[in-house]
Amino acid sequence: MIFGKKKPKKTDESQSLGGEITIPPLEIKAMGIGRDEATGLLIASKQLPGYPVALVLLANAITGKADRILIDYSAQGAVVRYRVDGVWETLPALDRVTADSALVVYKKVLGLNPTERKARQDAKFATNFKDIDWIISFMSTGVPSGERVLISIDRKKPIIKTLSDLGMRDAMQESFKGMMNGHGGLIVLSAPATHGLPTSWKVALENADKFVRDWVSIEPKKDQEPEIINVTAYYYGTEAGELPEEVFNKVRLKQPDVFVMPSLINSEVTSELLSQITKENKHAVTRIVASDAIDAVIQLLTANPKHAKQLVSVLQGVLNQRLIRRLCDTCKQPYQPAPQLLQKLGIPAGRVTRLYNPTIPPPPDQRVDAKGNPIEFEICKRCNGRGYLGRLAIFELLTINEPMRQAILKFASKPDELRAFAKQQGHLGFQEEGILACALGVTSLQEVQRLLSGK
Repeated sequence: MIFGKKKPKKTDESQSLGGEITIPPLEIKAMGIGRDEATGLLIASKQLPGYPVALVLLANAITGKADRILIDYSAQGAVVRYRVDGVWETLPALDRVTADSALVVYKKVLGLNPTERKARQDAKFATNFKDIDWIISFMSTGVPSGERVLISIDRKKPIIKTLSDLGMRDAMQESFKGMMNGHGGLIVLSAPATHGLPTSWKVALENADKFVRDWVSIEPKKDQEPEIINVTAYYYGTEAGELPEEVFNKVRLKQPDVFVMPSLINSEVTSELLSQITKENKHAVTRIVASDAIDAVIQLLTANPKHAKQLVSVLQGVLNQRLIRRLCDTCKQPYQPAPQLLQKLGIPAGRVTRLYNPTIPPPPDQRVDAKGNPIEFEICKRCNGRGYLGRLAIFELLTINEPMRQAILKFASKPDELRAFAKQQGHLGFQEEGILACALGVTSLQEVQRLLSGK
């Protein structure tokens, strides 16, 4: 049984795909279908030869702190990758028979078609492993080389609940909360794709002051947002039977204080929203996938050319984030940075006495001495020798004041000049924020360089 009910009997959790396989203590039970049907599919799937392999792939991923499994099928076999802290790690290849047997199990137990190898198929299931409830999303689709399977692993109850959990500095939190709890303006949250925007969006809203003001969200019925306490959701679309502008006009008559807009939807809704902000002193929050804060501003204006000037006039702040790996506190190695390095990084002399490097052992074929004899290396058990454990967000918070508004209107088509102006005004970009994170000992210069290079 799943989620607080009777759980499978625990056995040894260390698994491998070679030799005899011990079935790990988790179950795959489809969500979104009837209980009896899901139970029947599970019983039938347990009889399939690939059932142990399918479970071991999941158990090893969860044990290794992976949040994604990617399986690429070809005529010869299958390449399996785990994504750990945003970095893909390749496992030993599986032969085609073994890989296919696991795939048949996933599709069969989820009520999908095992013989369909081209069309997209997706489903979700719940499981419990290591005393934690998980939601697993399965998706398969045909690709030119064969078939691709993506399995996403998420906790049922997120562990990130505050802005501090995300990694935001205390001083920035104070400024950002002031923007979120303001009046008569527009706040934009943004991040590149795959850099945690849905999580930061939810956390930012949950940590805003929603007890003295009325917050409402307007979103598509078919793509509902996760529920947020004290934010009343209103839906539009074919499923809801109303157009977005119709829903917005009904909602505004209720005189809410803050409009939560996952997107600005269309020109009509944007026009009505701006009217509420400028004439009724209402507040609004929206989000955009963007590489940095300046890119978010430019995308906002490009997507709404008819309302560009008015959007600039109400824009109060733009938050952007990128995810970066956190150093393992157990094995990170301190070193004294040279004065020349500190000067290059813009850190005043004497301000920082140590920085940190990850402890990453050499690959197995290099663990030998000058005579070729093997050398034993102690591998950190906490991070499994990766040198990093978990991720945090590096934030940049762009405050939109009157000089910045004038610069946006002047340099809207010249993002680099706009970034230079923002820096002259004291704005801290990702380079400065990343270096600060290094100075605090939470990440390494190598990781900041990787972040800035976009890898």
